[in-house]
Amino acid sequence: MRIKPSLVHMIATLISKWGFARLFAECTDKINFDPYKHSQSIDERSFEQLVSRFEQYLQKTDNVQGFKSYGLLVHDNNETVARKHTQLMRNFYKSGTLWTRIERIIETPLFVNSKLTSLVQVADLCAYALRRYLENDESELFDLIYHRGDQYKGKTVGIRHFASSTCACKICEKH
Repeated sequence: MRIKPSLVHMIATLISKWGFARLFAECTDKINFDPYKHSQSIDERSFEQLVSRFEQYLQKTDNVQGFKSYGLLVHDNNETVARKHTQLMRNFYKSGTLWTRIERIIETPLFVNSKLTSLVQVADLCAYALRRYLENDESELFDLIYHRGDQYKGKTVGIRHFASSTCACKICEKH
């Protein structure tokens, strides 16, 4: 008897075939994050990592004919997070992040209701796949979406797992 794949599995399979799509994610193991060592909260640090990686992706995808790549961050709407990330983004425009200046990301994040925007739901599915893999070692969905993570010189640079130095997950192996 053949079991039909779930809707989530079917969508992850579709995502896996989107050659144009790039996945950016920061997965932080809270046990290994020392707030006294970092001057930022986990949320702020993760957002800075994500913004930096996306900016660097946009810079490296410039066209050989001189056309620059620009992008926009779209975020699930949450009033508290919206204020915080808008302010962080304004600071990044002024001073850059720890890793790069922000020149290609247009404006502050656009905050939308995920119930109304299917691509935010797709991002939620990717986050779900990453979380299930890292927390429960469930790799079925993860294996479908992981290769959509931005790659550079054979390394996955779009997805990072902030964990102990002994972590042997697929993300840490390929980063």
